[in-house]
Amino acid sequence: MQGKGVYQFVDKYGANVDGYSPIYNTDDWSPSGDVYVGGTTGLAIWAVTLFGLLAGGALLVYNTSALAQ
Repeated sequence: MQGKGVYQFVDKYGANVDGYSPIYNTDDWSPSGDVYVGGTTGLAIWAVTLFGLLAGGALLVYNTSALAQ
């Protein structure tokens, strides 16, 4: 069969593929986009991790460059 796509499961499961096997759980999302559900602590952890990755990458570039000689 050709051309059925994700809709081939509508009769079998009552929904298309996303309805049968959702790609996300609504409990994991904030009710609105206005508030970050991780709070201030989660945001701080995210910022420290991002800074650490960027600083580590810059250190690796420096250590493998002619400037470190």
